[in-house]
Amino acid sequence: MRTIILLLCFFKLSFSLAAETEQKLENHCLRAVNQESEYIVSGIYGSPLESEWHPAAAYVLLREMARFEILQREFQQKTATWRFDFAEMLGGKTIVFVYHLQNMEAYCRGPNAFFVVKK
Repeated sequence: MRTIILLLCFFKLSFSLAAETEQKLENHCLRAVNQESEYIVSGIYGSPLESEWHPAAAYVLLREMARFEILQREFQQKTATWRFDFAEMLGGKTIVFVYHLQNMEAYCRGPNAFFVVKK
């Protein structure tokens, strides 16, 4: 009986340590926005638990924003390794969708859509 309790405690400890290391992973897309653009991330667009937006899904969202006349202006900025799709909405909010040019999916280690403010 003691061995079963010890095993359960060991598994609980190992899972909690794994969860902590998973949370400490840095989001590459967030860092790229802060370092390589003239904007700073102020929040996550959507849920922090969501995976990255696919470029086609972001395109559809931007088209729907334009259709409902929420989108004031959109523009794109590229660096050697990143593509930033910015969308300024009515009311002054700006969102950015970030994509790595070579690894298009699951590169950021978290979400790739953020609310931003100008530096």
